Amino acid sequence: MSRILAELGLGARLAFAGGRTGRWRTAMATAGVAIGAAALLLGASVPVMLDARHVRTQARADSNGGTEVAAGRTLVIATVDSQWGPNAVRGRLMWPDTPDAPLPPGVPAFPAEHHMYVSPALRAALAGPDGDVLRRQMPYEIVGDISPQGLSGPQEFAYYAGYQRVQHLSGAGAWRITGFGRTSDDDTPSTSTYAIIAALLATLLLPVAIFIGAAMRFGADTRDRRLAAIRLIGADRRAVLRIALGESLVPAASGLVSGTGLYLLLRALAGQFRLFDVSVYPADIYPVPALAALVVVTVVVLAAGLTLLGFRGVTVEPLGVLRQAAVWHGRLWWRLIPLVLSLALLYPAILGAAEPGQERTGAGVVLLVIAVIPLLPYLVPLAARVLPGGPASWLLAAQQLRRNPVASTRAVTGIVVAVAGAVALHSLFAAAAAHRATPDDPADPAFVLQAPGARTVEQMRQRTALFEQVSDVRAGTVAKYTIHPSKIEAPIGYVVVGDCVALQQIAAVDRCADGDVFTTGDVGRSVSLDGDDPLTVPVRRTARPARLVGVDAQVSGPSVLMTPRAAPAALSSVEPWFVETRMFTAARPAGVAGRLRGLAAEVDPLAQFTAIAPEADKYASLRTALDVGSALILLMMGIGLLLDVAARLHERRRLLGVLTAVGARRSTVIWSVLLQAVVPVLTGLTLAAVFGAGLGVLLMRMSELPVVFDPSALLGPIGAGGALVLVGTAAVLLPAVRRLTRTEELRYE
Repeated sequence: MSRILAELGLGARLAFAGGRTGRWRTAMATAGVAIGAAALLLGASVPVMLDARHVRTQARADSNGGTEVAAGRTLVIATVDSQWGPNAVRGRLMWPDTPDAPLPPGVPAFPAEHHMYVSPALRAALAGPDGDVLRRQMPYEIVGDISPQGLSGPQEFAYYAGYQRVQHLSGAGAWRITGFGRTSDDDTPSTSTYAIIAALLATLLLPVAIFIGAAMRFGADTRDRRLAAIRLIGADRRAVLRIALGESLVPAASGLVSGTGLYLLLRALAGQFRLFDVSVYPADIYPVPALAALVVVTVVVLAAGLTLLGFRGVTVEPLGVLRQAAVWHGRLWWRLIPLVLSLALLYPAILGAAEPGQERTGAGVVLLVIAVIPLLPYLVPLAARVLPGGPASWLLAAQQLRRNPVASTRAVTGIVVAVAGAVALHSLFAAAAAHRATPDDPADPAFVLQAPGARTVEQMRQRTALFEQVSDVRAGTVAKYTIHPSKIEAPIGYVVVGDCVALQQIAAVDRCADGDVFTTGDVGRSVSLDGDDPLTVPVRRTARPARLVGVDAQVSGPSVLMTPRAAPAALSSVEPWFVETRMFTAARPAGVAGRLRGLAAEVDPLAQFTAIAPEADKYASLRTALDVGSALILLMMGIGLLLDVAARLHERRRLLGVLTAVGARRSTVIWSVLLQAVVPVLTGLTLAAVFGAGLGVLLMRMSELPVVFDPSALLGPIGAGGALVLVGTAAVLLPAVRRLTRTEELRYE
């Protein structure tokens, strides 16, 4: 045992030997392990993050389950959720029935009338640019902050406001509760969200593991010469392997320490970021102990495994290192296993199942990205055989690609994985942007306000004028009354009263003048309005047919559309189901949404304001994470590529010297090396495009988006990956070509 420890210790000392190259190799391997360890530790912290957030959101849940609660030690509460740019705003209006009513978590006391407690993020937004526009949505005086136990995360926009009017609206937009904390699953991310995040993590983390391998291989020839010298003084083959393992454990251990420091730094900054409206406090971020131990074991096993794998086909003798040169024979069947497993896991999602399973779908997405890795070495020699013959440079390159495709593709694999994931996610984002810019129906309004209470014709016109104060906005207001169904489960219809401008926004009519009546479907000679005291409304014989358009086309029951002069006088005594204002805009919806929401809050804070046109890109945070992560990954892959190309050129320096000695021109040698980089790149990027496009289609379908492809989403990542490989290869090859094509490289000691 002492001998084994001594040999491992000798290997650890040798990690810092070998001069500048040896120290550079150890530093590169340490950096690669540190990045990978930090990423893995963050992944091991995700369950804790989500669990801590879930506990806080469940503790503040204010649903009464639809049951009627009698007044007592109760709190009356109403939801006034809103939106501010990409940020969802969680608003609650409340009033206690008694002083000892249940208090929301994170709120020190009940706010007085028109006073509110706000989250720190909302306070900052109210004090920031356009804060006066946001203030109109919540015109209450700030008296304090909501503490962390009452928020889902540090970046959440939330407020609790005192509003005595809700006490009289229980059952009509408000409800009573006896306490907070009722179980609710409203904040559970959807399966499509899990799939997108899984694709993002696979895109960013798999290349890190590949980079660790490239860093561990750097300077291997120098290590092999040292091991040959150790064999010369009496060490056997097992001792050599143990010394090599000891050398590999140094960057693994130092990388784990550095990675832990990087993890702690990222943990401290985590509160400043948000993903899918999810933010977490730094205190929520710590790894699950079992997963943290698994990270340590994974890094150590990966370092040791790559070292042992590097000795496959290599014999370290006292006078040098011999490498077995044999024609590569790859087997296809086992390379298809990850692809088959991923398709089996994704089968329900591919068929469009309503609940395909979050864990199952996430695992299938990760396996689909991983499936690219074993297929690439098999397809490269196949491409070299299929492509037609050519000049001597191509023949030399094709021969090398067929004999050792693994060495030719190992540096490209990480880029191919990154490109495949980037193609899928960028395609999804492009489809979402196209869908966001194109309304489902041109007749749909951008926003709809539905407010309770009776309104005269003049008051409805004033409400329309109120919203038309906003530039590039046109509006129309109508009163909607529900028609009493003639039989159980009959389709619901409406009596709609509004001027011609408002009615023409709802239905397609031939012409319209005040006094006209229109019908959709067979309404008969009269309709009965739904309510405690039903009112029968006659339908004129002169009523003309109309066709509902936009969102109203979904109304399946027969309806009656009346202009103000055609409405019977008795209708003014009945309160409508709601008064609805539709808003259309020629401007970008996000540009006017803030002002319109503020006006809606002035009309009635409890009115329902619906944005039919998306106000913000919900994938903006993911797009930023992908762009930043892809840039870092490509930079890392570029460094790994330089290391791998330099190592391969050094290994083949004698072969290149032989080619020069037998009369090969320098241009032939250069083109041969470049072609050995081009073929794996083209093959890998083609594979990445196919897998990325397929995964993109799946993500679009799961996100209920139309399947469309933007050429830039496909060609951007492919072009960046291809350019990186070619530039990286040329950057190493061209400066070294004069030295590598000298016959002096044949000298061997």
